[in-house]
Amino acid sequence: MSRAHLSLVAPVLFLAVGCQPKAPEYREIPYPKLSLNQDTLEFGSLEFTENATRNVIITNDGYTVLQDVYLGMLMGVGSRSDEPYLAEGIDIGPGMDGNFTVEYSKKDISCPEGSEEDTGDGASADAKSSHTGEPAEETGTSEETGGGGEESGGGGEGEGDGKGDFSRFTLGPACSIPVTVKFAPIDVGDVWSSLIVQSVQADQTSAEAEDNELPEYLRDPIRFMQQVYLHGEGEQGEGTIVVTPRSHDFGYVFPEGDAETARVAVRNVGTGEILLADAVLSDTCGTEFVIRSSFTPGAALAAGESTLVEIDFLPTDTDPAICELAVTSNDVNNAELKVTLKGNTGADPNNAPPTAAIRWPEPGYEYNSPNPLEIELNVFDKNQPAESLTCKIKSSLTTSTIADCTPVDDSGHVVVSLARDLFDSGTDTLSVVVTDANGVSGSASVSILVNAAYPDGDDDGDAYGDATGEEGVIPDCDDGNRDTYPDATEVFDGEDNDCDGIIDEGTEGFDDDGDSVAEADGDCNDYNAQAYPGAPERADSVDNDCDGVVDETTALYDDDGDGFAEINNDCDDTNPDVNPSEIEVCDGLDNDCDGLYDSADSCLATNSEPMVIGYPRPSQNACLENEQISIIVKVFDADGQIPTFSWGNDDAKGAALFDNPFAQTVNFTCPDLSEGSGGKNVTVYVLAQDTDAHQVWADTKIAVYPDDYALYDAWSELVPGSDTGESTEAALCAGSPLVFVGGLGLVGALATRRRRRE
Repeated sequence: MSRAHLSLVAPVLFLAVGCQPKAPEYREIPYPKLSLNQDTLEFGSLEFTENATRNVIITNDGYTVLQDVYLGMLMGVGSRSDEPYLAEGIDIGPGMDGNFTVEYSKKDISCPEGSEEDTGDGASADAKSSHTGEPAEETGTSEETGGGGEESGGGGEGEGDGKGDFSRFTLGPACSIPVTVKFAPIDVGDVWSSLIVQSVQADQTSAEAEDNELPEYLRDPIRFMQQVYLHGEGEQGEGTIVVTPRSHDFGYVFPEGDAETARVAVRNVGTGEILLADAVLSDTCGTEFVIRSSFTPGAALAAGESTLVEIDFLPTDTDPAICELAVTSNDVNNAELKVTLKGNTGADPNNAPPTAAIRWPEPGYEYNSPNPLEIELNVFDKNQPAESLTCKIKSSLTTSTIADCTPVDDSGHVVVSLARDLFDSGTDTLSVVVTDANGVSGSASVSILVNAAYPDGDDDGDAYGDATGEEGVIPDCDDGNRDTYPDATEVFDGEDNDCDGIIDEGTEGFDDDGDSVAEADGDCNDYNAQAYPGAPERADSVDNDCDGVVDETTALYDDDGDGFAEINNDCDDTNPDVNPSEIEVCDGLDNDCDGLYDSADSCLATNSEPMVIGYPRPSQNACLENEQISIIVKVFDADGQIPTFSWGNDDAKGAALFDNPFAQTVNFTCPDLSEGSGGKNVTVYVLAQDTDAHQVWADTKIAVYPDDYALYDAWSELVPGSDTGESTEAALCAGSPLVFVGGLGLVGALATRRRRRE
């Protein structure tokens, strides 16, 4: 907040009294004060198909009124990137995820007449970006524990002058914004979570520091993070159909092999009966997809029951295949559920190039007979049968394919007879090129003399000489190596085997894909420029970072080792006890990933763990040393067990700072600071344990200041008078130098305070 922000109301005050000159005086301007009109929101009991909304009003109550003018400072609502709590300034905190969502719009900000942000037309000036002045059309939303609207001026690091912009929006003095919280239960019984609101301040620019000015917006220095507890009760509704998984990748299936089978579970997770209409493949499905078994159309599925649809995939070629399975029922909310099926799509992470080896003849063989030339060779591929490979023999003299060499059995051994009339006289290079189903090739070569004598200068006997000065004759680039000659197969040996001026191309020693790393240097896929050691892992069925693991940390990888990845409807790929094949147990988790929890899914009884709602909630986020504040923690246990508590902190005095370290609500004495300290952050933590010995930890941070710090004082602004020698106009705009004193904050800077008391 600049000096102009703080002095914005000065002209109005002076004009209101006729601009009478007076002696300089100090005027107290309050810091922002984050105020919420609710402590707990109760939503009552709702069916799964129902939802209810409640509102919370966020207000900047840091203001004073002088002659109908509101004096105060802009308060930022948002969070800093170095804070560990929430990515947004308004968000649903830890609790029973998925039951509550929050929504707000900057356009709903309202300010009283006379406020610094009142525009006179009922709209808030802060409904515009503080950077661009353009109208803000976005709304902020948050689902589960993430989300948040992409508001103008919000989030991320600002540009220029080292200033970071952390606010989603700002509120002027006495300005407020309504926030809507919606409860749509997916759990049965008591449901708890919390709405967390944080105020935030901008970084001070170098210009503001030089002029002793406050940042553009500040936060509540005392209670900058506040919580509203959210409570409702979910009740079982009618029959509900769930189909899992919603997508299945058969992977690479070679034609004419064994069919791969996918099993799709159809479940009734409600309480009423469901009538299953049919399960059919879409018109776009080819003959490679076949429903092996399914339920009978019109079959009834009782509450809690399930059935299976099995689909076979057996392709006739290696082309990509994509299909949809549609499951229909009388569930009014899910009349048709589709499952995406695909096979032979994307890159095959296990593919390796085929190989070829010529057993006969050897390089430099003289073919001077009218009888056919026999070529003996072996081809191999680790991914597919040898007889399924494509094998061709090419001639460098005719520049064409002269024979097929595809094996007839799995041995890969081939003997091919080549008629004499296929060859022109002279030196020829025969190349065997073998290609797999993915279009990846391997090759081998041999040089021969056809009705011709060895050329002059052929020292290594490969039928090619140095040919110095001979027109139309390709010279041997290394006449001391029989495996090096024009059009030879390139091998990784540091030599230019094919005499094209490039060394080792197409081998493990050459960077074929242009990513600056060859296979010999660790590139695990030199056909893909996005795969090399240290590359970012992508969800593309490729081992991008060459660590031997494919798609780790992406939706395609089974991170918890339970056989299901996110793409296979694993709703928590960090927990091996949560996946579509699990049995639902009463533990507060959606074990079978059908979108419903515990008793809503006929769960098996078990001992549930206690759950902390939000974070421990202090009466203040900042205090002076030796000052006492209160802290409460709210814990929910589905078993109804009453937990015990044990409080601690990272200060040397430990439990001695609590009046009763075993209570749910404690009085905490802010610790002494070392001499000369400007303050410190103290982590306060609590352990909750139920009677089944299940434990849960939670913590919060308290910023502690020296006892002579002006934590509770307003900002003192100098209002100049006429005896300063300035003109009236200048006096209206002038202010005393602002003194910036940096303070500690919750994993960041606290709101800027004025200097300590003298």
